Amino acid sequence: MDIVRGQGTIGCEILEQLSDVDVIVVPVGGGGLIGGIAMYAKLVKPGIRVIGCQPLNDAAMWESLQAGHVKDIASKPTFSDGTAGDIEAGAITFTLCQRYVDHWVLVSEEEIERAVFDMMKHQKKIIEGAAGLTIAALRKLPLAERKGKNIALVICGGNISLDKIRYLIDKYDK
Repeated sequence: MDIVRGQGTIGCEILEQLSDVDVIVVPVGGGGLIGGIAMYAKLVKPGIRVIGCQPLNDAAMWESLQAGHVKDIASKPTFSDGTAGDIEAGAITFTLCQRYVDHWVLVSEEEIERAVFDMMKHQKKIIEGAAGLTIAALRKLPLAERKGKNIALVICGGNISLDKIRYLIDKYDK
């Protein structure tokens, strides 16, 4: 629970700096980051929407939530290695996601890769796959869910190898 509380400070920072935020989009692995952010945000601003996103190749939390209990999922490799992994049986994060996350977006590997590449090309920022996951999820949200909304994206991490950067450039820089 200490880790979840620590992650909740990100929700605090978002609401302090962007008091008019309507939606927070968060990458999800085991659920600690979104659990802390969502719990804090919902307690302080109950009307806020919290959207979790996971790669299609490794959507253990989403699949567990659909089943109503923590499931052991066979995952495939994902470009979003920062969100890869299972949920521990009995983890508090499962309950937090059930209670506080409003919507889920599942994202393909190509969508994640494209988001990371576009960030490098157009914003001159190097981000890891977990950060690209959040951008890709925003792109998938219907315009009606985005239009006129103040949306905060949790774009965490720049831990990406040179091999992955080369791969993206070779694949998308045409």
